[in-house]
Amino acid sequence: MEPLLTRDQMREVDRNAIQQLGIPEIVLMEHAAIATVEALVSRFASAFAETRGVVLAGPGNNGADALACVRLIQEKGCHQVFVVLVQEGQSSSLSALGNLQLGILGKLGIPWGTNLTSDLLEASDWVIDGIFGTGLHRTLNDKTKETIELLNRFSQKKWIVSIDIPSGLDSNTGMPHATAVRASQTVTLGFIKRGLVTAQGADYVGKLKLAPIQIPRLLPFPVDTFWYQKNDVSRLPLRRKASHKGDFGHVWVVVGTEEKEGASLLAALGALKAGAGLVTVVGSENALDSVRPRLPAEIMTETLSPSSFQKKGRHSVVVGPGLGLGGWSIVKQVLESDWPVVMDADAITLLSEKGGEGRKLVAKRAKIPTLITPHPKEASRLLGTTVESIEADRFEAVKALADTYQTFVLLKGKGTCIRGPGGPTFVLVEGDSGLSKGGSGDLLCGILAAQFLQGLSTQQGILLSVYLHGRASELLTQKTGSDRSSLPSEIAEHLTAALRELEA
Repeated sequence: MEPLLTRDQMREVDRNAIQQLGIPEIVLMEHAAIATVEALVSRFASAFAETRGVVLAGPGNNGADALACVRLIQEKGCHQVFVVLVQEGQSSSLSALGNLQLGILGKLGIPWGTNLTSDLLEASDWVIDGIFGTGLHRTLNDKTKETIELLNRFSQKKWIVSIDIPSGLDSNTGMPHATAVRASQTVTLGFIKRGLVTAQGADYVGKLKLAPIQIPRLLPFPVDTFWYQKNDVSRLPLRRKASHKGDFGHVWVVVGTEEKEGASLLAALGALKAGAGLVTVVGSENALDSVRPRLPAEIMTETLSPSSFQKKGRHSVVVGPGLGLGGWSIVKQVLESDWPVVMDADAITLLSEKGGEGRKLVAKRAKIPTLITPHPKEASRLLGTTVESIEADRFEAVKALADTYQTFVLLKGKGTCIRGPGGPTFVLVEGDSGLSKGGSGDLLCGILAAQFLQGLSTQQGILLSVYLHGRASELLTQKTGSDRSSLPSEIAEHLTAALRELEA
């Protein structure tokens, strides 16, 4: 797993490397420039020498990194490079290393200016963005904002490489400071920053490349936020050849209102495709009469009773999808059982409405796998705040949710955030906009409930489920060529391919 750092933590890493370990700052800068230019050259391959480009350099050391790139670009045979200093235009406003790099360019006869124009961008094939780095945590001034907005008008036409982080993006939260560069690729330095993998970061980062730049991979402080990737899915739960359906657990899905019964169907389908041995839809007789004609043959039904969730054995339950807002008694019944529980949708809304009563019921389940899966609006209800507050810092939001409810929380959105009481936080980026459709969250609930019964820890089951869900959507998109028309039921069918990848 890759650690995700805040700006202050990255600043401490840099300080430790330079002051404690004695690595000269200019050495780190040279390696940053080498990594950036290598990424740029790889995009154009043998044609690179014939390209034209613009290097944008800001006043700090991120700008100095960009200026260091220019010399290396010319060494690669590309001599049609124009340098723009995004500032007041005086070299004295640069950092010390920025002045050093600009002096080298002057001795090499490489010109620079202070105005970025549409004509300059139109005539270029690529742009290096070195305006601001990870230290930015203020609103952009008007001139810089105008420069970034001009650059972004060409983001679909030109290859834009951002050094460390797209300029204007908050490295802690993944939210832009009014605006941010929409990069084609980001070459981040040393360690990955939190804001690159969640919130709106995905719309600005492009392809993400980590360049260690000779910084030792030993952190001088504890880290509790990690990027969970395919390589971290060490193995799937063992399925013995001499097994039977009871070995893989029984998932129960509560069906509620007729108008939303499709949600429970998708949850049941997700559980089946993810490996559950048995799946039963449970609800009132009226609800079951309505849903039965739509159920696959493999899914059973049972009428809800006071003893429904008291059976012994390997059981888990999904409650919330399609439940309806009159179902608190069912939610309470589920929470008072000793079965693993996945709560979503209406169950989360009801939990937020019940306040302290709901929190106490969840907290009592400390030793039983329990997961709340809110999207940002549901999360705002649980914390009594706004959606904007949740999205402004998703890491703080998921921490507050896990601490408040003393259970595992899965905060949906690009860069899904997962945390249990006391941490750590994990981020997964698998998935595409094909998941941005009603029903995809219901499908995920079924996958989660199935993995709770496969012999994994709660944390392992959640991480594996989110990975499979996102990867299945990506595989569907690869097959169809577009994620616009993806259906959750189609994503369910591609769980097989996602599992096959891991099994291989």
